[in-house]
Parts: sequence; C-alpha cells; structure tokens
Amino acid sequence: MKKTTRAIPGPRPFVASGLMGMLLLIAACASAPPVPDSALDAARVAISNAEKADANQHAGPELNEAREKLALADKAVRDESMVLADRFAQESRVQAELASARTAAAKAAAVNQEMSRGADALTEEMQRAGEPR
Repeated sequence: MKKTTRAIPGPRPFVASGLMGMLLLIAACASAPPVPDSALDAARVAISNAEKADANQHAGPELNEAREKLALADKAVRDESMVLADRFAQESRVQAELASARTAAAKAAAVNQEMSRGADALTEEMQRAGEPR
C-alpha cells in the first residue's frame, strides 16, 4: 500500500508573507532622501548677507567659491543626488560665512588703522600746542 502525503496547511505561508512585508517596508524606508531645502536656503541667505557686507571687495575668492558650491548643489538636486546636494549646500554656506567674517575683519582693521592715524594726529597736535611760540 502506498501512502499519499497531503500538505498540511501550517504557519509557513504566513511567515513568507510576513517576510515579504518586511522587505517591502525596508525598501520603502530606503528611498531617496528629500531635497535639502533648509541647507539650500541657508546657503542662499549666507551668500546674500556676504554680498550686502561688500564681501566682493574684501573676500571675493571665498564668495565666488560659495556661489560655485551653491550652483553645484542646485545641479545635484536636478540630478536627484540629494546627499551630494546637501553637502555642497553646506559647503556653500560655510564659504559665504567665511567671506562675511573676512570682510568684517578687513573693515575692522581699516577702522582701527584710521583711529590710530587720528590718535597720532591728535598727539602731534597736543605736542605742538604745548610748545611756546
């Protein structure tokens, strides 16, 4: 006599469907990151602030590099490479902030030099005023 084996339904189909569900969930979570809008906006604001502070005159190379990095970030967004776009946007912001800082330092040095000249002139005038005529 030949025994026939019959498939007994068990938990296997449920395990398989559970694993498939987990894989779909993991795939959904691994989708592309969103556009780094806040990093791009921060870079644009930093460049605008540097331009308002006359960074072109005092820190032109840094400001130009910030603009170039922002252009690369925008291109990366168009190419849907969001991680690269975020990195370029952050680098752009840092360069623009560096341009602003160098501009502020150059302006402060100019004011300091002007005040020093004024103090020297005042000292000279006081010495002349103290001498008998």
